[in-house]
Amino acid sequence: MKAKYITHYVTIIAILFFSSACGLKKTATKITTQVFYDATPSMDEESDVDLASHASLAFLKMLDSFYLQNPKDKTTLLLLTRAYSSYAYGFTENAILEAQDLTQQKKSKTRAKEFYRRAKKAAMELLDQKGLSKARQSSLEAWKKALKGKGKKDLEDLFWIAFAWGNYLNWHKDDIAAIGEIPKVQSLMERVYELDPNYYHGGPSLLLGGFYASRPPMLGGQPKLAKEFFEQALEANQGQHLMAKVAYAQFYAVQTQKRELFNRLLNEVIQGDAEAKKELILSNKLAKIRAKLLLKKADNFFATN
Repeated sequence: MKAKYITHYVTIIAILFFSSACGLKKTATKITTQVFYDATPSMDEESDVDLASHASLAFLKMLDSFYLQNPKDKTTLLLLTRAYSSYAYGFTENAILEAQDLTQQKKSKTRAKEFYRRAKKAAMELLDQKGLSKARQSSLEAWKKALKGKGKKDLEDLFWIAFAWGNYLNWHKDDIAAIGEIPKVQSLMERVYELDPNYYHGGPSLLLGGFYASRPPMLGGQPKLAKEFFEQALEANQGQHLMAKVAYAQFYAVQTQKRELFNRLLNEVIQGDAEAKKELILSNKLAKIRAKLLLKKADNFFATN
C-alpha cells in the first residue's frame, strides 16, 4: 500500500515540476487530490494528536493551492469542506477550552470562525457544482424539492456540506443573514438523515441532535427531539464514536441543565477505548481531551443552587 502511494507521489511531483501548461497543471492537481482523498483513512486512524494537528494544517494549505489551480474540482471542494470544518471542530474548539486567559480564548474563537467560514465557502461552491446553486438562492420549497432529487450517490457530499454549514451557523448566531439560512440547513440535514441515518457512524442523527439541542425554541430548538437523535447516533455506532457522547453532553445536557447526565457521558468517554474502531481513533482521542476539559469547566455551564 505504501509503495503504491509513493509511486503516485513521484508521478505527481514529476508532472508538477515539468508542466507549464494550465491543462497539465489541472490534471496533476486532480490526480493529487484523488490520492489524498483515497488516503483520508490514514488521518482518521492517527493516534498522535499533535502529529495530526500539524499534518492537517499542512494538508489544508496544500488543498488551498489545488483549489487555485482547479477551483471547480468537486473532490477538492469536498476535501476543503471536510478538512476545514473537521479541524475547527476537533482541534480549534478544543483550543478554546484549553485557553489559559481571555486573549488566548479570543484568538482561538476568531480562528474557529475563520475556519468555519472557509469550510462554508467551499461547501457552497460544492453545492453549486452539484447543480444546487439556483435552489440554494430560491425559496425553501424549491430548495427542498431540489434536495429530493439527490440520492445516495450524493450522500457523502451532502453530509459534509451539512456539517460545515451547520457549524458555521452555530458560530454566527448573532448574524441576521446566517439566522435566515437555518431552515435550509435544517432541510439539508433532514435529507441526509432520510438517505441514511447511520452514515458515518450515525453522523446524520448526530447532526440533527446537535441542531435541535444547540439553539433556543424560537430558532428551532427542540430538546426532546435532540435527545432522540443523540440516542439514535449512539445506537448506530454502538457507543464507539466517543465524540457523539461529548456532543450529547456539551449540547443537550447543558441546554437542559442535566448535570448528572453531563458527568456520566463525559466520564464514559474518558474511560472508553479510543481505538475500538480504527477509523475513529483520531476523533476519539480528541473527544477524550474535550471530555476532560468540559468536566473541568462544568461549573461554568450549570446554574448553582
